[in-house]
Order: sequence, then structure tokens, then C-alpha cells
Amino acid sequence: MTQIAHLGRSRIAKVLTDETSSNKSFDDATATLDAVGLVVVTSSEEAATQAGQAAILTIVTTGVKCFGRAAVVLDSDVPLKSRLSSGETIFEAVRAAGAEIVHSVPTHATHIVSIGELPTEGVYVRCWWGGWSAGVLPPWDDAPLGGSSNPLAGIFAGALAVREVFANCVGRRKNVRRASVISLWAPSQMQSQEDVPPPTLSMPNKLWLVGLGHIGQGFLWSLSLLPLAGAHAVLQDDQLVGEENVATGLVTYPHDFETSNHKTRVAMRWLEAAGWTTSIVERRNHGDFRLDVGDPPVILTSIDEPMARIEMANAGHEYLIDAGVGHGPTDFEIGQIRVVPKTVDARTLWTIESNGKDMDRILLQHAYREHANKYGNCGTYSLAEASVAVPFVGAAIGALTISQLLRLAALRTTSQVLQIELGAPAAAGVGAQNPGSAIGLGGIEFSLS
Repeated sequence: MTQIAHLGRSRIAKVLTDETSSNKSFDDATATLDAVGLVVVTSSEEAATQAGQAAILTIVTTGVKCFGRAAVVLDSDVPLKSRLSSGETIFEAVRAAGAEIVHSVPTHATHIVSIGELPTEGVYVRCWWGGWSAGVLPPWDDAPLGGSSNPLAGIFAGALAVREVFANCVGRRKNVRRASVISLWAPSQMQSQEDVPPPTLSMPNKLWLVGLGHIGQGFLWSLSLLPLAGAHAVLQDDQLVGEENVATGLVTYPHDFETSNHKTRVAMRWLEAAGWTTSIVERRNHGDFRLDVGDPPVILTSIDEPMARIEMANAGHEYLIDAGVGHGPTDFEIGQIRVVPKTVDARTLWTIESNGKDMDRILLQHAYREHANKYGNCGTYSLAEASVAVPFVGAAIGALTISQLLRLAALRTTSQVLQIELGAPAAAGVGAQNPGSAIGLGGIEFSLS
């Protein structure tokens, strides 16, 4: 297959190249990313928990995709709590992600992420969780971890830790000076903090997922790490895996691009290894599918076109849950999650406007002029046209979205619009509240305790 120079991590590097005042080339941006030596330090005790494993795997997976390498300091191997296609033990899964297992902090370490309470010199940021609360703490904050049975908390904390490293790498934050912790169950301060999750949760036994790229794979990542099996997913996407999807997609590997795999087949492999059953649809969804009795009552979407989301919301599913993020170098980590009952007019929840890029301006940026000169314009327009997409954003927004799905299945109120900026998650805001569902959504029961 033809490979465009720099396409592999281009959607990550664009955070550095696409700012209006940037004079960085793609070579410069790649060198900045490659200079990061990300190391996770943890204990076998934490590595044996649901949250600990989710955090480790989220950090190394997103870290390798962003920076090209990562390492985990861990003395002994432990079995995985979840069934994953990447291995049966934490060592196997870490290595499958492209990271190393080491017994001490290597000399090339530039950013150390700690999980647990091991005394380690030079820690940059700590992962922290307790039940449904999750986030990161500055290195001097020695608050003990809380309950570690919720993998969604581990995913979110791990993603935020890599977010802090990335922000430091690109020059947007010198160090972690404050705690960034939220409740995944009730993320906004505007919501009641007395809204206690039930001890037994329920996952709809059928889901429909549309859009299996950056954010859609964040859904898959969280679903596969939950302690449940036997649910069914309809997986819909019409695209083949591109070279750039390897860096942005949490469950996409280089061989998926090399073998011209469909995104649906990648998703199918990942979920079925975790104990789900699947069916696939390899065409676009325009809201024109006639639903039959027994089709999934909830559709999860992560696509770019607002009109297509509105059409799917009107297709007859009981609920549409949609997640989207910004696409530029400054708004790429701003996420919006919408929960839309079929009784709500979805047109009121999206603004239909042109998102057309000023391609003439972008092509005048230093990175694209340099690329055009170096490669005779081969692939330059494609690089400029692509949006920014960074894998830790998909992981964090995916965990938050699946948490809202579990709220919905628990018959609790949900927010029609939830907005969060990963640089300041505690400032998350919500819009109008949907009442708890009047009907059960069918479910597979499980517990996170």
C-alpha cells in the first residue's frame, strides 16, 4: 500500500504544526513527540485490580501511539481481569501494545506516571481513583487510592495522565500543579453528588455502534474492559483502516492497515475476544435503516456530520448517545456527549453549519509548504485536510460516554448535552436533563464492587 510520509502520527503531530503561529515541520513535530520517555511505575497489587489494569493498558497504548514508546516498571506478571485479544496477562498485553516491561526506571525516562503509593523519585503525575471518581494528582499529593474495581475509572485516570504528559511535551503546561478529578457517574458540579450508583449495574444486551474510528474505538475500549460478557453489538462503518488510524485508534494495530482491514472487522475482533457477539454493517448510516423488533434500543454514534446524527436520532431507537470532539489544534480535547431520547427533537441539540476549512491558509503553514517542497506535493493536501485526533482523548471520552450509557440503563436522569475540556475536567457543564427511562432497555447485570 502507498504510504504518505508522516501520515502515521500526522493527526497527533498536527497539534504542533497547525497552530497559526507555528513554524514547526512534521519532522520537528515528530522529533518533539519522540523525545518523550514515558514510564509507568506501579505495584503487582494495583496491577491485579480492574482499575489498575485498565489504567496501565490505557497509558501504554495511548503513550506508544503518541510518543512511539513506553515502559512499565512492574516486578511480577498477573492475569488480566478482562478477556482481551492482546493477551492473557498484563505483561502480554503491555508488550502487545508496543511497550516494555522493566524492573527499574530507565535512564531515558522523561515523564514518570505512578499508580498506587510506591515511593518513586521524579514522578510527573499520579493516577488516582476511588469508585466512580477518577483523575490525576500532582506528584506530591499522596492521597491513597480508593476502590479499584471500576475499570472506567482506571481508563479515565490513565488517559488524563497521558494528557498531562502530552501537554507538557507540546509546551502547554510545565507541570501538574493541582488535582483534576471528577465523578464519571455525575461529572458536572451542577449535578447532585448524592446521586449514588446502584450496586448492580446493567448493560443493554444489544447496542448499535456507528463510526468506529477515533472516538468509536474509545467506546470499544471501555466496553471490552467491563466485567461482563454475552452482550451483542451491531458494528457499522464503511471505511477501511488507514495508516493514520493506527495511531489514533485504541484497538487498531499496524497489521490492520497492512492487510486493508475494515474498521468493522477490527471492532469485531476486539469485542468478540471480550465475550461479546457481533454483526457488521459496512455501509453508511443515513438514518434510513428500518428497525425491526429486537433491534438495539440504543445507538451510539461518533461521526462528524451533525445532519447524519440528527437523522439517526430520528430513526426509531429509544435513545441515541453521541460523542464528538473538536478537530483543530486547540479544541481537540473538548468533548460533547449527547443523550437524545426519541421523544426529543434532535435538531435542537446541534447547530448545522459549514465546517469547511480554510485550506488556502492551512497550506501556507510552514509544515505543509515544507512537506510539499520535500515530496513534490504528494499527500500534502490530505495531510492538511485531516483533523487533529489524539488517542488519549478517545479513551477519556469513551469512558465518560459508557458511564452515561450505564446511567441510562440504570433508569437515572441523563444530560441531553454534557461538555468537558480535558485540561479542566472539573469544569464540565451539562444542559437539560432527560428523565429516567420509562422502559427497561434489556440488560446484562454486573457489579463493579
